[in-house]
Amino acid sequence: MKAKEEQSPWGLIFLLIGAGILSAFQVGKVPPVLSDIRIDLAISLFYSGWILSIFSLTGLLLGTFTGAIADAIGHRRLMLTGLVFQIAGCFMGSFTHSFYGLLASRFLEGAGFLAVIISTPTLIFQVVKSKDMAVALSIWTCYIPAGVSLMMVLLPFILLGTDWKGLWQINAVILMAYTLLLAKKTSHIKFMNPATSVTLKKLIRDVITTSTSAGPLLLALIFITYALQWLAVMGFLPTLIIEKYGFSKSMASILTAAMVFVNIFGNLAGGKFLKRGIKRWKLIALACMVMGTSSFAIYSVDANFILNYTGCLIFSIFGGLIPASILGGVPDYAPSKNLVATTNGLVIQGGQAGQVMGPPILAYLVSQTGSWSCGSWLIGSAAFIGLVLTLCLSRVKPR
Repeated sequence: MKAKEEQSPWGLIFLLIGAGILSAFQVGKVPPVLSDIRIDLAISLFYSGWILSIFSLTGLLLGTFTGAIADAIGHRRLMLTGLVFQIAGCFMGSFTHSFYGLLASRFLEGAGFLAVIISTPTLIFQVVKSKDMAVALSIWTCYIPAGVSLMMVLLPFILLGTDWKGLWQINAVILMAYTLLLAKKTSHIKFMNPATSVTLKKLIRDVITTSTSAGPLLLALIFITYALQWLAVMGFLPTLIIEKYGFSKSMASILTAAMVFVNIFGNLAGGKFLKRGIKRWKLIALACMVMGTSSFAIYSVDANFILNYTGCLIFSIFGGLIPASILGGVPDYAPSKNLVATTNGLVIQGGQAGQVMGPPILAYLVSQTGSWSCGSWLIGSAAFIGLVLTLCLSRVKPR
């Protein structure tokens, strides 16, 4: 009987992780159908870029504040609200006939996505046993590569019977069913801090307390350097493959999906290493060094495809150690247990900032130099900054 009480509720944990994976579907569904959206709505490449970046901008603007709201009103409540926002955004987008209507719907989806990914880790933190926390949180960090790559695999089959608007509606129906299931299965999870009253003054105080604490701030800054590297490499990998080697769009998409997918192995390995007692900062430092070094293989002008793509795979696998270590460290470095979601919001905000900065900087450098080789210096520099910040983190004592 005692052994059963000590077991983590893995069924519930995986159900919570599923909310993140389905939310990541809303990220992965856009790139493959972007050309169709451009034709349907008669918009330029510049405007279509906003349809992609609105997710990152939402997190950049609202990340820490959303975390503070979760800590104030309840994490389960915000998670379910986030899923409802995504449902509304999907339906709204499927019926729109204008760029601005689609942009508004994507903003709504992005706000819902943000609410889910900020509140769900705290719910996992509440239900998992301490001995399994590192593993559970490392599995959680797989939600983006798992959701995006799975959507990319399913998309060709879905599009055989419908268009991009039908794809939006299918996502809405899936989210609706999952929300009802999740609401039922999580009804027993209690709010950690039920005495808290929701006031603007308290929200601001929580944000200031979190963002001025060394641990959360360093986690967020390191995550900026990681996200900058990750999206810059992944976002332009299809373009690089097509331009340099003449691969088809479908083959470039499959190769990119594979690169995204192998990131999962790094996430899972990070959780296992942490459980074995390897220090968090050492895993991050290792990942920073490997990512920076592998960038020279990715963007080597004289290298063949095998070396370039192998560099991408190594970059992605070792890169997975960082979200596992950073997001898994949020409960340890949060100023208090009632500020876990606020800390997670600050870290997510850092990640979104990196995603906003990375692709435009790389695109600018390539356009100015006329060569992809400058990418290695951008990625290498970001990795070096991440390494320095990680060494600073090693001096901060977890709560």
